[in-house]
Amino acid sequence: MKKNILYLLYALLLVACGGGDDGGGNAPSGGNEYLNVQDVDIPGGNTTATLYITASQNCEWIITWSESWIRSINPTKGRGSQNATISVTLNPSSTATRTAVVKVSNVSGSIVRDVTITQSPNAEALDLSMSSMNFNYTTGSQDVTVTSNTHWTISGKASWMALSTMEGDNNGSVTVTVEANKSKTEREAVLTFTGIGGITKQLIVKQQGDTSTDFHVSTNELTASALAETVQFDIIGDARWTLSSNQNWATPNQQTGEGNATITISLSDNTNEQEREAVITVRSDSKTETVTIRQAAPVIPGGDDNTPPDV
Repeated sequence: MKKNILYLLYALLLVACGGGDDGGGNAPSGGNEYLNVQDVDIPGGNTTATLYITASQNCEWIITWSESWIRSINPTKGRGSQNATISVTLNPSSTATRTAVVKVSNVSGSIVRDVTITQSPNAEALDLSMSSMNFNYTTGSQDVTVTSNTHWTISGKASWMALSTMEGDNNGSVTVTVEANKSKTEREAVLTFTGIGGITKQLIVKQQGDTSTDFHVSTNELTASALAETVQFDIIGDARWTLSSNQNWATPNQQTGEGNATITISLSDNTNEQEREAVITVRSDSKTETVTIRQAAPVIPGGDDNTPPDV
């Protein structure tokens, strides 16, 4: 009698446990229909993973998701136990884990399983669009593109250059601007881009020395009256030059310069009885040119014989 009662209670318990599923946990559901799934961990740098689905043969299931970094899941529909391949993009961060929720449910919707997809940080990446920059001796700017998934900083900036930024996050661009190199010697600096994990890339910046030496003057001779006045000539070219006068009565408005310039020479009155001459010398590192200024003698009233008039 007691044994029959125990069998009856066991049968009632089976009936009670065979009811509908509330969707929680991984327990079987819906009578003989059941559906189980496992969370998925994707290592950093990987773009595929396997989703394991355990289901009764009479359970038809579908997979849905919303996160854009999950490119595809194949298949998205099936019956019974089966594996699905998950395809994802690379994690753009080298420090942050990202997660997404994939839903696996039976066709009727009475069973819904949430699968957590966890992707670890990617390996730190840092690259530059160029390894070297070359400038001529004049002022100039160039851009370098940074491709990265991490925070990066720049060290090694020289005093003769400016950078648009000294640090950045992930992809970016840096403008390198150099001053004019007034030396004849080439100069160089090495910019080091460093990620927070220690990855480094270097950019070598070179600037030529000032090799400009060619120029010419617009005229080699100038004439002037005996009275105080100014005369002018042009220096034409890209050279760096110096200028001097061999007479203190002929004073140039500048002694040094670079490239094109208009030079003004101030002349004092010629109080001598004869024409006089001054030589202006213009020099670069490899060339010398001269401009000769001839100032007329003064005109003396009363004639040329200097004889005093009759009394």
